Amino acid sequence: MTILKKLWATKRRRWALVLAVLVVWGAVNHGRRKPVEVEVAAAKTGPLMLTIAASGKVDGPASDLSFNDSGKIVELYVEEGDPVTEGQTLARIEPGLQFGQSGGALDVILAPYDGYVVTISKREGAVVNQGVPVLRVVRRGAMWVTAYIDAEDAVHLRAGQRFDCRAGGYLSRPWPLQVKSVGHEAVQREDVPGSARQVRVRLTPVGVGFGLPVGTPVDLDGEVPLLDQALLIPAAAVVREDGQAYVWVVEGERVRRAGVRIGDNNFREVVVLSGLSEGQEVVVSGKTELGADTLVKTKPLEERQS
Repeated sequence: MTILKKLWATKRRRWALVLAVLVVWGAVNHGRRKPVEVEVAAAKTGPLMLTIAASGKVDGPASDLSFNDSGKIVELYVEEGDPVTEGQTLARIEPGLQFGQSGGALDVILAPYDGYVVTISKREGAVVNQGVPVLRVVRRGAMWVTAYIDAEDAVHLRAGQRFDCRAGGYLSRPWPLQVKSVGHEAVQREDVPGSARQVRVRLTPVGVGFGLPVGTPVDLDGEVPLLDQALLIPAAAVVREDGQAYVWVVEGERVRRAGVRIGDNNFREVVVLSGLSEGQEVVVSGKTELGADTLVKTKPLEERQS
């Protein structure tokens, strides 16, 4: 029995030694565990910008021109697209012929201003009544863009804010515009029947060289400030759980969970009202593998094209 007891005691000491080694090895291995790779961004102070994309068309002063009498058109002196000068004779009729009369004083259409002929709706030989449009002329160099913008975005617009205007898609040449006026009513688009109501915004070209003709459909894009100054982090850094918001803050080579109170956002960035300071780094990508005091390997957040 004495021998058996000694053997049993020896075996127990061996197992205890093995267990101790395993515990030490596990602790060391845990400390050397491969760090989690994460993308981080620093909290920064700056304006919270709202990106606005809209569509519209080129507008300008235009006149539908008609005769002051009824008769047959006997002469057209212009074609569509022709430039005209103020006072230039554009067309004439011989009045009264539709009533069986002959001869009489000639009636003419004169250009009301320098511009371009954009439409001819009646041709030589046509009999027209007084006031029926024959030509349409747009004024030269006085064009603007009418854009239709969602009401919740339009409230942030101010005169002088800049946008880019493109015709034919986002690969075409941009023309710079600035906001001239913002409507006070949500209206339906005249050129899109059944469209949702939007606010009509008038923008004017900046500089010279704006060459798009009246009626051209255009796309616009630009950024306007929602807030002039705020503490910002990427919206993707915020985790919501049980009605609370938190972020993972990087401290040295490890992370800790920090509750934050957040405010407005523009879908890309969010305003932090409390819980963070400027310059602190937060995890944006790789959050699902994190826990308290997790070892991390950080790299700056890559800006991705939208």
